[in-house]
Amino acid sequence: MGSRLASAEVVLHDADGWRFYTTGRGEAHYQVIQGDGDPHNLNNKLVGGQIQNSSQDQNNKLFDSRIRSGFVGTQIGFGLSNKFTETLEGRAFVGLWLNGIDSHKGNPPYSKPIDAREGWGSLNGPFGTFLFGRTFSIFGSASGEVNAYAYEFAVGNPCLAEAETIACGSVGAGPIYAAPNAQLRYMSPRLAGIQLQAALADPSSTPDYQITTYPRLEGELSYQLALGESGRVIVKGQGFMQNLAKVNGMQNGTVSTTAWGGMGVARLEVGGLRVGGGAWTSKGGGTHVILQQDDPGKPLAHDLPGGTNPMTGEPLPGDQLRMFKGFFGNAVYTFRWTSLAVGGGTTSVQETLSDALTPSVSLLRQNLEFHAVLTQRIYAMYLSAEFMHWTSEWYRGEKQTLNFIGAGSTFVW
Repeated sequence: MGSRLASAEVVLHDADGWRFYTTGRGEAHYQVIQGDGDPHNLNNKLVGGQIQNSSQDQNNKLFDSRIRSGFVGTQIGFGLSNKFTETLEGRAFVGLWLNGIDSHKGNPPYSKPIDAREGWGSLNGPFGTFLFGRTFSIFGSASGEVNAYAYEFAVGNPCLAEAETIACGSVGAGPIYAAPNAQLRYMSPRLAGIQLQAALADPSSTPDYQITTYPRLEGELSYQLALGESGRVIVKGQGFMQNLAKVNGMQNGTVSTTAWGGMGVARLEVGGLRVGGGAWTSKGGGTHVILQQDDPGKPLAHDLPGGTNPMTGEPLPGDQLRMFKGFFGNAVYTFRWTSLAVGGGTTSVQETLSDALTPSVSLLRQNLEFHAVLTQRIYAMYLSAEFMHWTSEWYRGEKQTLNFIGAGSTFVW
């Protein structure tokens, strides 16, 4: 699973029905960040949108350069399959990702954190595929495929300016990241171009909504139409739903809410041209991942408790899930071994009543970006050059404009 769109699977053993292979990539990218540092406002607490920089000058201007991992990141994976019969096959895969190659602006560390991002098994047959284990979620994967048109071999937004992590591409300004989690998933055979996927996923909690009695439900319905020998049109609809609960303020019962989201994506791939775009909306979805909690003290998925409605004198409810929506698109043309991708997107956050009536809190209003990425393939090596212009705005008037410029190399197997 995951983003191994250009991997070739190096087979180490293939005999007696058993097949053992490896996939992976090694990469490094030089990136320059130029623009505004995170807004400084002593009166307002910023919620969402910050890249958490510390290299700004006295005018809060940022010029920084780093050697980074890309959107996918350095990784190695091992897969195993066994044919039980002519129509029944078992598979397993383990994927290890390096959480960034940089040194967090300190002395180079002797070790780096490793994320076992994937670890799953599956049973495949005429009935479809039953998958069990840790892999990427259904919701968000359709936007990830469009994001990969530009950022499979590039960086984009680094997520956090000075943290050891893989990058975000254009996630946060349109696409949602399909975060890896434990799940049980069924994928039907594709009949008349139609395929169904459904999953029970390990639920996410928040600092306030800690009771997650049931698994998260995720699903996808897709249609694929062949165009000639190599072209195709793909349309996908995805959704998720998760129940959340907490003990009420009187400590004598519980209150519950439901996080949900829906996404629609369409892609056209014909000849050297690939075009894709989509839109989504969610309650509690965050700008990057489902139920996003960058900072427990100022969560993004829901508002903050406390305060009083000045119109009625009644206490504000607090802990209300915020509404989010996003739009995104990419177009890439490949001529022989050279590709040029252009695209953009936006994500917006809707204030709750508590947000609007709490002047000390400035919630992220919108992220907006556009980008261009040039990629040159040389056999298993990919060289990239990229530019992204990013703007973030908050509800109390704060604004941040950034340019990300970079070039890098990726070796894929």
